[in-house]
Amino acid sequence: MTNIPPSSPEEALAEGEVQERREALRRTVQEAFAAEDLGTLRLILNDHHPADLADLFRHLDDEEQPVALQALAEPLAAAVLAEMDADVLREVAEDIPADDLSGLVDEMAPDDAADVLGDLSEEQSAEVLDLLEGEEAGQVRELLAHPEDTAGGLMTSRFIAVTEDMSAAQAIEQVRAWAEDEDEVFYLYLIDQEGLLSGLVPLKRLLLAAADVLVGSLANRSPIAVRSDMDQEEIAYIFAEYDLLVLPVVDDVGRLVGVVTVDDIFDVLEEETTEDMYEMAAMSSEERTDRPAAGVVRLRLPWLLVCLGGTLLAGAVIEGFDDTLSKVIALSFFVPAVMAMGGNTGIQTATVTVRSLAIGQGQWGLVSRELRVALGLGGILGVLSWGVASWWTGDALLGGCVGAAMGAAVVLAAVMGAVVPLVFRRIGVDPAVASGPLITTLNDGLSLLLYFGIAAFFL
Repeated sequence: MTNIPPSSPEEALAEGEVQERREALRRTVQEAFAAEDLGTLRLILNDHHPADLADLFRHLDDEEQPVALQALAEPLAAAVLAEMDADVLREVAEDIPADDLSGLVDEMAPDDAADVLGDLSEEQSAEVLDLLEGEEAGQVRELLAHPEDTAGGLMTSRFIAVTEDMSAAQAIEQVRAWAEDEDEVFYLYLIDQEGLLSGLVPLKRLLLAAADVLVGSLANRSPIAVRSDMDQEEIAYIFAEYDLLVLPVVDDVGRLVGVVTVDDIFDVLEEETTEDMYEMAAMSSEERTDRPAAGVVRLRLPWLLVCLGGTLLAGAVIEGFDDTLSKVIALSFFVPAVMAMGGNTGIQTATVTVRSLAIGQGQWGLVSRELRVALGLGGILGVLSWGVASWWTGDALLGGCVGAAMGAAVVLAAVMGAVVPLVFRRIGVDPAVASGPLITTLNDGLSLLLYFGIAAFFL
C-alpha cells in the first residue's frame, strides 16, 4: 500500500510526531474496546496506514488482536500482516483459520506472501500454502526455496519483461495492463528467447520514445544484476553505492528470476544494523524486548561465560607477578587505568573497523592508519601517565614503567581492534563479534601482561 503524502504544510509530520500519532491511536483504540464500540473501532482502524496498525497490534492483548483484525478490510488486513514483526505475526496468526489466512496471503505480493509464510510455523505455513491456488502459489513456493537473507529471499517475481522486437507502443500497453494490479514501475527488463537478462529500459525513456521505436534500442546494455544467492548485506551495499531503486536478480546461467526493490532494503539495513549492535555487545540478535527473561538469560550466558574466563585469566596474570606487586605496592594504583585505556582504545578501533567493513571500505590499509593513530595516542597518554605516576609516587622509574605500559597497551589494543575483525571476516565470522566484550577481555589480559612484564624487568 502506498503512503499518501500530506496535502498541506499543516499536515506535514513534525519531529517525533509519528510516535505521538501511534500513541494517540493506541489510546483511541483502547477507548473503543472499553466502550465495546465495534463500529467506531472499524472506522478508526481502516483510516490508518498498515505500518501504524502493525505497531498497534504489538500493544493489543490476545483477545483484542483477532477482533481488531476482523475489523479491517481484507486488503488492509493483508498489508498489516505483511508489516508485522515475526513474533507479533505468529501471535496474531494463531487465531486465524487457515482458509481465512490463505485469503489474506493471496492478497499480498508474492515476496510479501513468502516473507509472511516464512515467519509462520512450518505446520501452519504448509497448511496455508496448500490452500493457495493459481500462478501466485507457484511463485511463492519458488521464493520460499531461497534463504530469507539472500537476494532470492528478498526479491519479488513480479516484473515486466520485454523482448528486443517489441515496439515502444507495445511495451507501453504491457505496462498499462500490468500496472493495474501493481504499484510502482521503474524499469522494463529486456530478455532474450531463453529468458536471459540482456538489458533494462527506464520507464521515462520508454514514455518519451516514438511509438514505432524498438525497445531494444532504448535499453541499457550493462545493467547491474546479482545472483539469487548473494547475501542481503552485500545487496544493501550495492543499492547504496549505485543509488538504485530496483536490482535485477538472475540465476546461475543469467536468467532473470526477480527484482529486489528499495523498500525491502530499508528493512535489511535495520535488521543488519540491529544484528551488529547486538553482536558488538556480545548479545544474540534473536533477543527482543518482549522475550521472557529465561530466554534472554540463555542467549546472553555463553558470551558472558567467555568473558568471565577472560577476566579470570587476567587475575591469573596478576597472580603470576605477585612477587613484583608485593615489592612495589604502588603498581596496583595504576592497574585500573592501564586496563581501562587499553579496553577503550580497542573498542574505538574495533568499532571503526567493523563500520568500515560494513560499508565496504575495510582494507588492511586501515590497520596501518589505526597504528599511526595509536602511536600518537599512546605517546601522549604514556607521557601524561609517566608525569602523573612520578608525581604521585615520587618514583620516576616507576612512573616510567607506568607510562611505557600505558603507551604499549594503547598501541596493542588498537592493533587488536583493527586486526581481529579483519581476520574474523577472512575466516567467515561476523566481524561485529570481535567488538565489545571480546576485544575488551582480550585487551585486559594483554595490558596487564605488558604492565607487569615491564615493571618486573625494570623494577
